[in-house]
Amino acid sequence: MMKIMMRMMNKVLPTCQEVSHLTSQAMDETLPWRKRLGMRLHLLMCVWCRRNSDQLQLVRNLARKQSASQSKEAKLSSDARDRLSKLLEPNDDKS
Repeated sequence: MMKIMMRMMNKVLPTCQEVSHLTSQAMDETLPWRKRLGMRLHLLMCVWCRRNSDQLQLVRNLARKQSASQSKEAKLSSDARDRLSKLLEPNDDKS
């Protein structure tokens, strides 16, 4: 009986590779409810995919924090902005 249930679940649930892809995809867009359900059921049973999902979320959160802290620190002075805009202006002096 248990083997039959395991076979049925293997046919219904996504593989570890699919769950890895779905975990990443779910961070960018809303998945259809069937894919979300399959992914969540798989994550309940698979410790390795759960760890992967947690690590992916951790890396994403750390990257966001790093990006936010750098954007606060990396402000150009108005003088530096003026110098850069002059350098980037198209040169109309064609010889």
